Amino acid sequence: MDERDTRTPLEDLEERLDKARGGRPKPRSATDGDGSAGVDRNALGLAWRIGLELVVAVAVGTGVGWALDRWLGTRPWGVILLLFLGFGAGIWNVYRALTGMGMAMGFRREDRPAAGERTGTGWSDDDED
Repeated sequence: MDERDTRTPLEDLEERLDKARGGRPKPRSATDGDGSAGVDRNALGLAWRIGLELVVAVAVGTGVGWALDRWLGTRPWGVILLLFLGFGAGIWNVYRALTGMGMAMGFRREDRPAAGERTGTGWSDDDED
């Protein structure tokens, strides 16, 4: 028995697993074929995101308004005011989600400078004598 002939238990396990997986078909990924399944999932995810952001913003606004009304004793006014504020926040979130389509989180478009980024002043410090 030679040192080169000895197999480690890990190699033995790997060989047995490969043999066991050999008879099974490989699972399909979301982008197999024409890739339409991945696109459908992205569209469905975006639809869920938009719907949930709108509903949650309205629900949170209404809940906070109800809590403020109970605490301050201003019965319908807090709910009414914060319901509309929640609706506005939900619409704003939907707008941001739709105008930012195709961009990764945290990235901005190139046509607009980022917050705090310096823009060109139209002049330079170079002496042009």
